[in-house]
Amino acid sequence: MATVTVGLLVIAGFVAGFLVAGARDGQEPPLRLSAAGLDSGLSCDRLHAWYVEHGVDQVTAWGWQGPAYPVMAENSTAAGAPGTTLDTQTASSTGTNVQEAGVDEPDIVKTTGDLLVRIGGGVLKTDDVGGAEPRRLGVAPLDRIGDPQLLLSGDRAVVIGAEAEDPAAGAPPFPPPPRTWVRTYDLTDPSEPTLVDSRLYDGSLVAARQVGSVIRLVLDGGPPSLDFERPSTSVSEQEALAHNRQVVRDSSTSDWLPQVTTYDTATQGPFGSPTAHGLVDCSDVAVPETFNGLGTLTVVGLDPADPTATDTTAVATASDTAYLSPSHLYVATSTRSPGWQDVGPMPMEAMTAPGPTRIYGFDLSGISAGYVGMGSVDGTVAGSASMDEHDGVLRVAASAPGSTSVVLLRPASGRLLDVGHLDGLGRGQQLKSVRWFDGLAVLVTFRQTDPFYVVDVADPTDPQVLGALHLPGWSSYLHPVGPHLVLGLGRTGPRDVAIEPFQPVPTMPTLPPMPVPTPPQPKSTDPLFPQPSAGVATSSLVPTEAPDRPRLMGAAQRAKATLFDIADPAAPRAVATLSYPAGSIPMAEIDPHQVTWLPEQHTLLTVVSTGGPWSRSLPRATRPVPPAWVSVLTVRDDGLSNRLVPVTTTDDVREVRTLPLADGRVLVVAGDSVSFLAV
Repeated sequence: MATVTVGLLVIAGFVAGFLVAGARDGQEPPLRLSAAGLDSGLSCDRLHAWYVEHGVDQVTAWGWQGPAYPVMAENSTAAGAPGTTLDTQTASSTGTNVQEAGVDEPDIVKTTGDLLVRIGGGVLKTDDVGGAEPRRLGVAPLDRIGDPQLLLSGDRAVVIGAEAEDPAAGAPPFPPPPRTWVRTYDLTDPSEPTLVDSRLYDGSLVAARQVGSVIRLVLDGGPPSLDFERPSTSVSEQEALAHNRQVVRDSSTSDWLPQVTTYDTATQGPFGSPTAHGLVDCSDVAVPETFNGLGTLTVVGLDPADPTATDTTAVATASDTAYLSPSHLYVATSTRSPGWQDVGPMPMEAMTAPGPTRIYGFDLSGISAGYVGMGSVDGTVAGSASMDEHDGVLRVAASAPGSTSVVLLRPASGRLLDVGHLDGLGRGQQLKSVRWFDGLAVLVTFRQTDPFYVVDVADPTDPQVLGALHLPGWSSYLHPVGPHLVLGLGRTGPRDVAIEPFQPVPTMPTLPPMPVPTPPQPKSTDPLFPQPSAGVATSSLVPTEAPDRPRLMGAAQRAKATLFDIADPAAPRAVATLSYPAGSIPMAEIDPHQVTWLPEQHTLLTVVSTGGPWSRSLPRATRPVPPAWVSVLTVRDDGLSNRLVPVTTTDDVREVRTLPLADGRVLVVAGDSVSFLAV
């Protein structure tokens, strides 16, 4: 049974934070008088009434999944005052490139000592990598887990993934609510990975993180699966809507609260003798004053050494973004979170003017999570990398139409108070990436050129732009590579290039082949940049072309790597830029786990592809050759040098990983292939 610990102090925090309006500029929001009787939480009847009231408003004639116009979240990846030294220790103890030091993230490959643990082809695999050549040790099947990832804790491996449909079962009339598998394997004998715990949680995985031996799951439950109708030749849209609203009214409290199903692994492996029970009681679900989405968000803490003992905290809201520091968890909830729970058509103004994002903070201790407070920021928080905690202050990069803001929040009196904010960055531009350091933040926005901002956040009450730089293209991932150096991985702006006929590129023209002019560069509307400066000269890595090979002309982007020097934050400069083959993309902008920084060798490894993650869907004969490279970037104070190592052993470039070993060697894992890379 899961143990649920929500103390009176936590409940008092919920009353002070969840049931008040968000505060800004340190002003005390009014306390609703109706909150006075909630010290011990809501009764099941009151909680059920809250769910039904909002559910009736949200359901459509098609159920929860009515016609919707999804909000496209912007890509954001995470990476002092003047003189700050940048921390370049970005790899976890299991070899994974992570956002936060001391906080491990799930991935498809992990190392511990001479043991490599990885996921691929529907199985968990272990390899001995201590010798001259990797050697396979054991495998364990991973049945019915979609997109599995793993974490390592001591001699335990925890595999986390979405519930995949049973191929023997028929398709349901309505897609079922998502559920998440958590399976724990004993690796005491790595040649025989042994399943010791298997459980299935209601909800889709928002985030999983590990601090020490403790793993935390953030799960978005969404609305329940109910017996809805859809319009048809015999059922009108009005009749279906009326029926579905009545179904919501007739739902039970248990329909809304998340459950967990545990399995007796000793009898039938991951599916033996299931037992379902509730994760939380009604009184343990905190209800926010402002509706932020239909569903129940749960935070589960567990230690793989004893996976049967868990702690759960719940909030009646929906979310798709979470950030964890070693001591705190922050969950961001927009008024409408994109995803499967979106219901009804979205008005056009909602797409162009997103409402505020509310952020809930939790204090972490052992496997438990205690509520700290709630705050809000105007705009959208694109991902976990848009948030960072330092010295007890949460720093947030938020995007609104036409500009980006940096907001700093400090916990106080059951709330996250806005103690300082900087507005108006990148006017008319999209936020592309952000990296946080102790007293500095580096942000990149983009429209036609690449504003690179250095922001002083050392004083939470007075964030300021220290310096800025304009370059062509943009950086979609930022990584510290020295005491005052940051490497940006991104793309060049569109321009006329020669394209190989055999090399499919997303922007490659069809008939007739003809030059496509590059659109003119408009003048910047940012007051910091009255006129874009000339870009840094680039050195192309495109192979020399044979004179008799036919070529096409088209407008295509290239992946690029730019080395920034911020020793003087008021005058950041681009030291060097390298560009990659036409049509290439840096995989780091899709998955930062495909980056490895080797500080002793001053070398960054990153995956670059011309096929991208869609290459698997192409016929093998038309796939790019090679589909991907490992780019070996050597960093110097005055420039970059690069070596491209082809990767041809996997059909899916998303599977490529590079992992450092304790003895200084580097592994390349590509599909089922494991080899060593000469650095």
